[in-house]
Amino acid sequence: MLDVPIVDTSYDALPVFPLPNFVIFPQTMTRLHIFEPRYRLMASEALATQRLIVLVGLKSGWEADYYGSPPVHEIGSLCKIVNEERLEDGRYNLFVHCLARVELTTLHRLLPYRTASVTVRPDLPADAERLSEAADRLLSVVRGLMVKLGENATLLANVLASTKKPVILVNRLAAALVPDPADRQALLELTDPVARAEKLCDLAGDLLLNAEQPAMSLGAVDMSMVN
Repeated sequence: MLDVPIVDTSYDALPVFPLPNFVIFPQTMTRLHIFEPRYRLMASEALATQRLIVLVGLKSGWEADYYGSPPVHEIGSLCKIVNEERLEDGRYNLFVHCLARVELTTLHRLLPYRTASVTVRPDLPADAERLSEAADRLLSVVRGLMVKLGENATLLANVLASTKKPVILVNRLAAALVPDPADRQALLELTDPVARAEKLCDLAGDLLLNAEQPAMSLGAVDMSMVN
């Protein structure tokens, strides 16, 4: 995973890319397929400047005003475009890395797409011992899931091998394990890393206890999105 530094704690007029049923966690990556004209323009202008965009989920009821300005969550993700492909017809494939959780403090509609002023909302300081204990409980549950998944556990194995840092590991496991957008948004909004690890442990435990074949979105840590 790329180590991309966060330069500032607040940003003005960053392009906003809202998506239905979508959450990306810090220190994870995803692919985006950009085909709407307004978001092609967004991609072009982002690539020409800081390469930064804000990915944020649309709130319930977005279908009624998708081509306008449907409401978005107040908490989203600051992402950097780390690789791009422009197709012959003007569409883009983007590969983005999530730098941080952000609060969208002000939304602007001066362009075909929205922009926002955002403030980085880092995790609160955590007691190292409590965080380590919560992470260990989570790992125990995840390993149980891996046994149940058998040969389909490759993604989880890759996530476990990707880092030893508990906060990053919890974020990447959340990306891989949690399919429900509301649960993912709630995890993103938790600034207490211990509480986030414990909540994820509960969600993973439900998968282990209630499913013979867990219905997990195991491609979420590196998945294709469309607009």
